[in-house]
Order: sequence, then structure tokens, then C-alpha cells
Amino acid sequence: MATTTLAVNKPSTSYWHRKISADLNQSMDMEDFSGDDAFCNLPVDPDKQCDKSKKIPRIPKIFYGTRTHKQIAQIVRELKKTAYRNKRMTVLSSRDHTCIQESNRNKNELCNELLDPKKRTKCPYYNEQNKRNMASFETVQRLGLRTPWDIEDLLSLGKRIGACPYFAARSLMADAEIVMCPYNYIIDPNIRESMQINLKGNVIILDEAHNIEDICREVASVDIKDTKLVAASEECEILSHNRKVNENMYTTIYTYLRKFVQFLTNVDVKDNANDNHMVSKEWLGMELLEVLNMEQIGHSAFPLFLAASRAAIQDFTSMRETFSERAIPTITLDAKTVLENLCFAIEMISSESYVNDYKAYVVEVEEYRAACTKAADDVWVSMRNKRQRVRVLKLVCMNPAVIFAPIARTARSVILASGTLSPVSSFESELGTRFPHKLHANHVISREQVYVRCISRGPAGEALKATYENVNDWTFMKGLGNLIVQVCDAVPYGVLCFFSSYPTMHKIHNRWKDTGIWAQLEQLKKIFVEPKTTKELDEVMRQYHRAIDESSSDEKSGAILFAIFRGKVAEGTDFSDNEARCVLTVGIPFSNIKDKSICMKKDYNNSNASKGLLSGSEWFTVHAFRALNQALGRCIRHKDDWGAVLLVDVRLQRELYRKNFEYLPKWIREMWKDDSNYDLQGELGNFVAGHVARERGRMYLEEKKAQGSYKTSVHGMD
Repeated sequence: MATTTLAVNKPSTSYWHRKISADLNQSMDMEDFSGDDAFCNLPVDPDKQCDKSKKIPRIPKIFYGTRTHKQIAQIVRELKKTAYRNKRMTVLSSRDHTCIQESNRNKNELCNELLDPKKRTKCPYYNEQNKRNMASFETVQRLGLRTPWDIEDLLSLGKRIGACPYFAARSLMADAEIVMCPYNYIIDPNIRESMQINLKGNVIILDEAHNIEDICREVASVDIKDTKLVAASEECEILSHNRKVNENMYTTIYTYLRKFVQFLTNVDVKDNANDNHMVSKEWLGMELLEVLNMEQIGHSAFPLFLAASRAAIQDFTSMRETFSERAIPTITLDAKTVLENLCFAIEMISSESYVNDYKAYVVEVEEYRAACTKAADDVWVSMRNKRQRVRVLKLVCMNPAVIFAPIARTARSVILASGTLSPVSSFESELGTRFPHKLHANHVISREQVYVRCISRGPAGEALKATYENVNDWTFMKGLGNLIVQVCDAVPYGVLCFFSSYPTMHKIHNRWKDTGIWAQLEQLKKIFVEPKTTKELDEVMRQYHRAIDESSSDEKSGAILFAIFRGKVAEGTDFSDNEARCVLTVGIPFSNIKDKSICMKKDYNNSNASKGLLSGSEWFTVHAFRALNQALGRCIRHKDDWGAVLLVDVRLQRELYRKNFEYLPKWIREMWKDDSNYDLQGELGNFVAGHVARERGRMYLEEKKAQGSYKTSVHGMD
């Protein structure tokens, strides 16, 4: 597919291109690592501790970030095909994907409990001996693990020798040349610190980076609940009376947390017209800082609280990742998370560079809390649900450069790649980073391989404009349903159809079920709907792939998968060949205009036009089209692929809405055809029939060649 790549590089452009093709092992000078290697603190074999006094070769690591773990598996497969397949690499992943305990409990909670030195029950897979078994590339290679490997390969080895894959992957990072991970490991400073990821002087590649602006703003935004603060405060108060620890440290923490809870309690909140929540006034970051100063929990209190919190977090980490004979009481994982979030919030609003990039407000919501009783070590029984009012301080980041710009300054090079980065100008202004190197690659297919149409009306001539008001109209629902029936009748194998939201999709589906349209679809395809949870989606995708494998172009078969823009199917699932012979998008996925964070972001952009930011309305539109364009890319995944792309909405007609048209990907615009005087079933049917015939011919020749009865050349003739 077509790809846009942006690169931030410290060297010149020519140097950058030479380095891509050069072997870094042969070209890098010696650098002093003294005091600058974050990996020296990683728990490793004592015999292999870093010697900070001597100089060692400084070879940049490549941190390759993707959106999902499944995409990492795809990258590993591609790496195996390259000349770099023998480079030392590791894959960082969450405990959910790497823990080999058979318990059904939350893996993070279970791991931290088993690593707690105060607990008698220990993890059998993480001790000095087991750690040494998988602590280096030499040891794992002797055990049969060859690079490049996927996380499943490491899991298999861990199970075979009884060693923890999670900590093994982290230990291998110290000597790895390539580190693959979900890109929140690179973006989120709290995760970077806990995983001991050092980006200084290294190369960062972020694949599928079209969402990087949103990811950065989400990472930089913090929710602070009063109930969490109270629980952490109570823990620290208990620890403050324990003589085995620094009592003053925990006294400082719980005193500050109590004052912060009191501040949240005293904030004036009022009914919000848009939902059932009680909401306070909004503060700019500087205004919130002034309020905290008045409450005696501002500038004067920050240094002591931050120092005490960092020390408590360090104690927590040290006691769980080293094998000390002396158990020191520490905070729990929940309390650690609370302190990390609050410390991050304080650092942001007390920073002259970022304080004006935040807005804040307090919201009061009603939550149901399950009161649980522990029946056994691995069983929790919920006894009742208890309603409670909870106050939350929402610190909302307006500027993704808060997170991204420091990364770009620290790293040697940063490369963003995606098929949907355009318009590039918004990335530079939003991320606060200039990208001097830009590569806009052409699509790998020809015009004959894709059928692209804007569909502005249904089979009966009804207008198809998928606005919030129209999607609730029966005429629209009927026209859309009949259109999809025609598409499923003309296209064999797999069809993907994307809606703007779950409520809209379910509402339309229910109407189709009441009127018989759903039954017509069932006669043509097996129907699947994207669920909200990853576990359910995995099962849906297995069934979908099975339906495609069992389908044939000779009969009404195959499957249709209804999914959501910005969902897992649209953003992180790969469909090729028969899995997606048609992608159909319904409407333009604009975010909820009443969403508070969206309103604040639009206002922020309008107020900061001098920074080169897009206007609020322009940002809002770009945000929607990036989601649309990402869904369009689910079709056509390689140079021999073919398929149809149908965009259902009159607002995408080139003649009537030229500006909207310009937001579409270049490869779509180049192959575009409006729906004037078109015969969908006829044109689409002919397109499909031609490619199906070519597929049959190719398969026939391959079969004959395999049987030895087809020869590409003639021998023995004079």
C-alpha cells in the first residue's frame, strides 16, 4: 500500500541514506558510557554488571514501535526476509502476553504479588538460576532460540525450561540491536522508566504512526480519583509507623495526599447539561497551579512530595526485581500507579514550558464498587455492589508536543511511517518537531486492480448522507441496507463495512433485522460484528477467516464483517486477498462535537494559531479523515492484491465537496470515480468477474506446472 514516512535526523540527508545501507557495527566511534547507560541498573547476572569506568562501542539501538502485538509478529516475519535477520533483537511485551503462569488472575497483580518479598509464595519462573538461563543472547541461542524471534517463540522457550519470558525479554534489551515493542512503551515516560528504556542517541521507528498525536495527548493526560488517593494515603500512613522504612518519607506522602483529597472535596461542581455528571469550572494549567498554591499543595509542597514519592516508587521496584534477603515493606502496585500519575501531573503544571498546554476540571461521577471477599489464593468472590460518588481531577493535555518533542530531541533519529500521515503539516505543528526528510511512496498497485467509487445515493435514488441526524432516519437505513445487499451479491469472499460508532451500527442493524434486510444479507454472507473486547474479537476473527477459507467464487458465500472506525479492525488488523475483496465505509467519522476534550482541543488550537497549529475546525476535520483513510487501507495489502473501495456519503463527491475530497489518500484520489450515471452491480460485477477469471487462470497454470504437464519452454526441437 502507499506509505508516507517522516524522519527527524541529526546528520545530513546524505549521511542518513548512507547509514541506512551501512553496517552500524563497522561505522560507529567509541563513546563514553560513564554514568549514561540506563541499562546498567537492570537486574542481571552479578558477574556481568556494567563497568561504567571503561569505554565501550556506542552502537545505536533501533526501537521499533507498532500499535499492537500482532503487528510486531508481522514485522518479525518481514525481518526474516532481510539481510538484517541475524541482528540481535528482543520483543518487549506486557505480562498479559508473556506471563506463563496458568492462573486466571490479572497478570500484573499476580506478578507483583509473587515478587513481593514479604509473601511466602514466590514465582517459580523468576529466580537467580532461571534468570541466568535466559539473560543473554548466547544462552538463549544455545537453547535453540534464533533471531529474529517472535514473542510466541520466547514463550515456548520459557515454558520448556521454566524461566520467565517477561523479564528475559527485558534482560536481552541490554545487548539488543533492535528492540520491538508496542509504541506506548516508547511514548509513555512512566512505562519507559519502569521498563528502563533509554532513548538517548538511539533510533526510533514508529509504524502506523497516524495516531501518534492522539497517543501523545492521551499519555500526557491524567485522571486522579479521590478514592485512589485515599487508598494510597492510608497505605502510606500505615508504613509511616513501620520502623523498617523511612517514616518521614511516607509521612510526607500521606500528608500531601490528604490535603489533595480535601482540595478535590472542596471544589464547587454543578450539573452538566451534556451528561449526568457534576462538573467544575475549567482551569488553564497556570490557573490550576495558582489554586493549588492557595491550598498549600503547590510550589512550596512539590519538592518534598516528589522526592518522597520517587523514593517510594524506587523501593517498590527494587524489592520486586532484585533478590534481596532483607524484605523492606513497600507500597502496593495501585499506590505506585497513583504516585506516578500525580507526580507526572505536578511536573507538567509546574513546568514553564508546558503549563499553558493543559486544561483541567473536576468531575463528580457515580461509580459501582464491587465489595469482594477473598475465598482462596486464586479466587475472589464478589459479594455486593456498592454505589459511591467519586471526584476526579482531569488534567487534559492539549499539545502532543509535550510528550513528543522531548523524545525527538533525545533520540538520534525518529522515523514515523504510515499510509495515512497526510496532511504532513499538521504533524509538524502538533508534534512541535520539524521533519526535514519526507518520503511519499506510491501505491504498489495499478488502476486496474482497484475499483474506487463514491456512493451518494441508494438503489432507489435515496440520498446517502451519513450525518448524526440522518443515520436515525428509516429512508437512509433502508437505502444503505439495500446498497450493501447489492455489494454482497456482486462481491465474493470477504467484505468489510465500517461505521462511525457502536451505537449507530447497532441501531441500524436492529432496524435491518426488523425489516428483512438482515435476512437478505444472511442469504448472501455469513455476518460478523466487531465486539468491544480483544478476547471476543480474537474469536470473531477466527470464525471470519474460517468462513473466507470455506467460501467460493462460484456461489453466494463468504462473509461480511461490520466494524468501527478507530477500532481494532480498522487500525490494527491485516486483511489480504480474499479476506477483504471490498471495503465499504459509511460516512465521515467526526468525533462527538459535544465531547469536552474535543471542545477544549478546538478552543486551544484557535487560541494558539501563532504556533502554526491548524484551526480548531481544520484539526477536527483532519482528525476524522485520518480515521476514514486508515479504514480504507484495509483493502489492497500487496502488489498482486485486488479489491473494491466504496465510500458511502454524498459529502465525498468530488464536484460538490472538493475540500473533503482533498483529505483522501493520494492513491484513492488518483483512482477516483464519482457515481454519476453509474450501474453499481453491473460495473462492480464486471470488475470482480474479470479478476476472479484471472485468479482461476493463474491457479490453473500453477497447478499444471506443479504436476509437470505445463512447460514454460520447449526442449528437444530442432
